[in-house]
Amino acid sequence: MSVQVVSGDSEFVLDISGWTAVATLRRKIIVPYTSVENVQAGNFKLPWTAVRRTGIAALGYKAGHFVMDGEQYFLSYHDADKVVILDLKGHEFDKMVLESADPEQLANTISKRSSTHSMK
Repeated sequence: MSVQVVSGDSEFVLDISGWTAVATLRRKIIVPYTSVENVQAGNFKLPWTAVRRTGIAALGYKAGHFVMDGEQYFLSYHDADKVVILDLKGHEFDKMVLESADPEQLANTISKRSSTHSMK
């Protein structure tokens, strides 16, 4: 996969590689756990009204910066049924949709770490 989630103590990092890095004009996105308002595993449907800023939207693969209903999204997925959806506050993106081999586990990991950091 072109985007990997690397968990740290106070943040997680999206390491972006390959053509996704070229198309999105990014190699890393840092997300502090304190920015995470909500996280859930599920599915996602890209509305036809979405505006692509940078990235790819072809043949089932979606990656990059999109604007939907006035909100900034970062997307990275092939399989829209195996994603983690994050609601963020105080970050350049309002939402992130990331594919994972085990979306439930990734959502639980981010949720636990976000809860721990919001209590401090």
